[in-house]
Amino acid sequence: MLRLGIYFHVFFGMIFLFLFPPIGVLFLGVGFLLIIIVIGTKKADILDNWSILIQNAHGQRDTIISTTKELIAESKAPSVMLSDEKVGPSLALTSFGETRDFLIVTNRVNPKLSNFKVFVNANDYGEHLFVDWNLTYRPDFLHALVMLLPGVKKIACIEDLNLFDKQDLTAYVTDVHNRLNEAVGKLMLDMNQDPSKIDRKARGFLGIS
Repeated sequence: MLRLGIYFHVFFGMIFLFLFPPIGVLFLGVGFLLIIIVIGTKKADILDNWSILIQNAHGQRDTIISTTKELIAESKAPSVMLSDEKVGPSLALTSFGETRDFLIVTNRVNPKLSNFKVFVNANDYGEHLFVDWNLTYRPDFLHALVMLLPGVKKIACIEDLNLFDKQDLTAYVTDVHNRLNEAVGKLMLDMNQDPSKIDRKARGFLGIS
């Protein structure tokens, strides 16, 4: 419905812009507002993920996240950027409504991978700690705008990556996965738990383990 609203307001906005400019500007303004709403509320596509529930680890969220940051830094992965952000249910950055704190890892070494981000999270679940990461794809504003054009379903996605792009993506996500697993293992050892029982295989197209 919002997409139809965009087409309606932009189409008639262009017509009225020549016939009666004030109404044309009003229609185009509403159309632009609808575009912002559609792009801003678009959910990220989750391509791959991994999770674990650490028994009796309530309150250890900061330990997992800080250790993961340190290990990623020590790995010296090229052009990887880390940021702590408040994120909504659609995995969009926000300060409103229900939010959770995430560590977001982005690969800047390859421009084609800038829209592929890893969201790392750890939250208390009763007396336990739920830890997970999600590899997401969300088009940037320009790509999302082009995808609103009639007949355009996609402009860039995983199928458009060449072999080298996929190698860079796999290496970057694998490094995050391994460092988070290492942080989980360290915490479990500190709690006299056996990290060898961790199921390390991710659930997604990369099949990281």
